[in-house]
Amino acid sequence: MKKSKVLKIYLILSGLLLSFIGGATLFLPVTMKATAEIDIAGSINAMNDVRAFSALLLAVGIFSILGALIHKLSYSTTIISSLLFLSLGGGRLLSIILDGMPADGLIKATALEFVLGIIGTFLFIKYRENK
Repeated sequence: MKKSKVLKIYLILSGLLLSFIGGATLFLPVTMKATAEIDIAGSINAMNDVRAFSALLLAVGIFSILGALIHKLSYSTTIISSLLFLSLGGGRLLSIILDGMPADGLIKATALEFVLGIIGTFLFIKYRENK
């Protein structure tokens, strides 16, 4: 990848966002899910699933930040972050189509995920080195 301050900023911001949401939800799953009107209290299975996914978000977030700091990782982290955001947005969009409209917070999350995924994809295309 070509060196770019814009790409570094993207990786740091997306990494911080993923790390914050992943870490907070990993350790406070009931509280974090309640902000989106999702009640998982009392369901060990739901909490297990939420914590597992949250650990993934935290790991990708940390990896994204590392990609901003270690140039050799920027190629991989840009692909992974973009793919994660586009997958989350796509999954939420599919759910809207199949299941109906969720809470406003989840609609906003869908939009943000698509925006970050599209920006990451654009930056990847712009700054990758053709060999």
